[in-house]
Amino acid sequence: MRSTKLAAVLALCAGAGLLPIQPVWAQDQGTQELDAEPSAVNREQPIAVPDPTPHPDPATGGIGKFTFGGAFRVRYDLRFDDVSRGGFAKTTENFSFDTLSLKAIYDSDTIFGAAQYRFYGGSFLYGTRFGYDNHPGEVNFPMWAYLGYKLTPEDSLTFGMNQVPFGLTPYFTNTFLGSLGFVMGVEEIYNLGVKYAHVEPDFNYQFGFYPGANPNGFGLSRDSARYSTNIVIADSFIPFGTRNSEENMFIGRGEYFFVKNDIASLAVGASIWHSSIYNFDTRQTGSKQLESVHVNATHGAWGFKAIYVRQDIDPRNPIRNDLLTVGGFDVSYNMATRGNFVSADVSYKVADPIGPFTIVPYLNYSAYFKDRADFSTSERFTLGTIWTLTADPSLIIYTEGLFGRNDPYIGAGQYTNGLAMGGDRKWKKAFFVNIGYYF
Repeated sequence: MRSTKLAAVLALCAGAGLLPIQPVWAQDQGTQELDAEPSAVNREQPIAVPDPTPHPDPATGGIGKFTFGGAFRVRYDLRFDDVSRGGFAKTTENFSFDTLSLKAIYDSDTIFGAAQYRFYGGSFLYGTRFGYDNHPGEVNFPMWAYLGYKLTPEDSLTFGMNQVPFGLTPYFTNTFLGSLGFVMGVEEIYNLGVKYAHVEPDFNYQFGFYPGANPNGFGLSRDSARYSTNIVIADSFIPFGTRNSEENMFIGRGEYFFVKNDIASLAVGASIWHSSIYNFDTRQTGSKQLESVHVNATHGAWGFKAIYVRQDIDPRNPIRNDLLTVGGFDVSYNMATRGNFVSADVSYKVADPIGPFTIVPYLNYSAYFKDRADFSTSERFTLGTIWTLTADPSLIIYTEGLFGRNDPYIGAGQYTNGLAMGGDRKWKKAFFVNIGYYF
């Protein structure tokens, strides 16, 4: 679903050779959002914004540089709890095209910017049974598009569709498909607005104002052809679907390193998110409030990330306010408006290559505990490994075993209301492989 950096794990490789093990903070400043894809460098990803360079480079004379790249990915899905058209349980497997992404990057001593566009379709997820023509590119949308200005070596402003500064950034986990936080719309969100960032070695903070969400792209859904999960206008087939939009988002984040040395690091942070929720039926404006605390730590080859998010949304819907509709990737579904989200992620960078690959296994657990007693908890376990081809680090493979309950993305019968009142409350399982070449 989404690509991910080796966040909270040690840097894997540079060029065609392996880097020595580094602590999580030892990273190349200025590439956070510019390279928010696994690349040939495969660096750590620290905070959500592209940092200013530590010092202007006299060799460049202040002249910027353009870089172009992208990714081509295919996927294999083995679903153990799928259902046939006749309603019978069955196991299905599919090998298909996943994504083509194209991106452009500009960076100089003062100005920076980046844009990425994504193409989906031509896979079983967008098949003819769902009304698609089933060709690559049928669903497409921008991921980000922004320009920024470096005020000082520590301060920057970013304008456009950029990642909101909330929680563990850029990702809560090492997983390819993300945590349930991505499904909820609290993890890795790109919206339209302006962001200020201040970054020093031991601490960093960011503030952002976003008048609106990222725009709807091209697909068959009413309002969900977008990368980030946003509050949207529900598709017609969603029971109790709502018609809302999120506006005037004020978001802030801070993080402090208590430990930072060649052996270990420990960072603790907190975030807050307040916005307005407009309902197109009642024409009333409600509110959304998120608070979070997070931990990001390393010790040698081990990495650990954890986050807690409290969510309170008052959508001012015409019928019921205990759920609202969110969407992304050209589909929409319902989510409970009030509850507590948690995620914990542990990873280990294996020192020596295994065969032709350098590997990083990881384990993630995430859950959404809803306030309503009759709304079932949504849970997901992900056990996976990142396989980077040592001879060519541009080739990266993710393998993941997924176990979910009331998870919209795992198992039949969970999608429309698994994240709201719940699905069938049974554990579902799937196996997923994504093979990508990042150029």
